[in-house]
Amino acid sequence: MPDIDQALYRLGALPVPSGLAEIDDAVFAGLARSRREAAASPRLMGFALALALVVGFAGGGLSGGEPAIAQPMSPFAPDNPLAPSTLLDVHP
Repeated sequence: MPDIDQALYRLGALPVPSGLAEIDDAVFAGLARSRREAAASPRLMGFALALALVVGFAGGGLSGGEPAIAQPMSPFAPDNPLAPSTLLDVHP
């Protein structure tokens, strides 16, 4: 493995890439774009929240039917629907 000082010296001896002078414009354009996106973020989050509420209320209101009633389950009950013997049983 080469010495770090020699590697840095060789890197410093290389000519400067020509595209390095044009990188400033791209960096500043990217910063401006990220600032615009950050400024629009709260509005978009508010819109997403409102849409989620509307869809949730509409979905809850349109579901209809009777709600399911929870049945008490015991791990030692003979008719446990989640027992491996019932899960592996073939039902025609």
